[in-house]
Amino acid sequence: MKLSPTSFEELIRKEREQRREYILDSAEELFVKGGFSGVTMEGIAQKVGLNKATLYLYFEDKDSLFFAIVLRKVRMLQALYRDCIEQKISGREKSQRMGAIFFEFARANPDYFRLLCTSGPERFQNKDNVLARTVRELLGKELALLRGVLEEGIEDGSVRNDLDPLEMAVFINVTSTSIVCLSPDWRRVLEEGGIAYDRFVADYLRFIGNAIDAPAPRQQIHDRVGRPAKRTAAEGEDGVIPPAEPPTSPDTHPESGPCPR
Repeated sequence: MKLSPTSFEELIRKEREQRREYILDSAEELFVKGGFSGVTMEGIAQKVGLNKATLYLYFEDKDSLFFAIVLRKVRMLQALYRDCIEQKISGREKSQRMGAIFFEFARANPDYFRLLCTSGPERFQNKDNVLARTVRELLGKELALLRGVLEEGIEDGSVRNDLDPLEMAVFINVTSTSIVCLSPDWRRVLEEGGIAYDRFVADYLRFIGNAIDAPAPRQQIHDRVGRPAKRTAAEGEDGVIPPAEPPTSPDTHPESGPCPR
């Protein structure tokens, strides 16, 4: 059967796209094993069975190949975020699910995040690389998505209204990334304290949830005969327990040592 020009062009396009994906998969494996500095375009060409000249037809340099790997993952994660945002639930629930999606994605792609965490954010400041700019733009849109669901939560009353949604979004983004990139020293501190990493993540999500939740209406506590309950000795005149004394600073505690970095 004779192929039409359109069918032939479509076939060539699909073959080129499949080869590009194969190059990205193979390069990601090499980056994970050797780190960014330990990988060369020549090594990637050997891995995929191409000569360097052909590899350069797909990616102009190693940076572009690395950015393409990151871009592919960013798009996958944001597709999951968009599916979440389209659901008919409160802004608070959307932000909660976005957090869970992020950590589930990190758990499913440990090698990718290990590579990302060790590469450093300064690599993405390459203003001359189109793919690097695209990654930065998408990360900006990702922040806007989270800010948007927080604003939605403020409007529907599920998120507290005394914090700036942009500030909350940046805080959540920075802290969640730091937890995914938690250093071995901090992981060891948790393990020695009997705290598994998964529990640490779950407690972080619970902490963030409590921090952004809109406060419940204050209800007066009554005893069984309908009269206001008696205050305990620890409660003040307004029925609120005053905060405890702040803990001793690690800098002044005689038994404290330096925190791991």
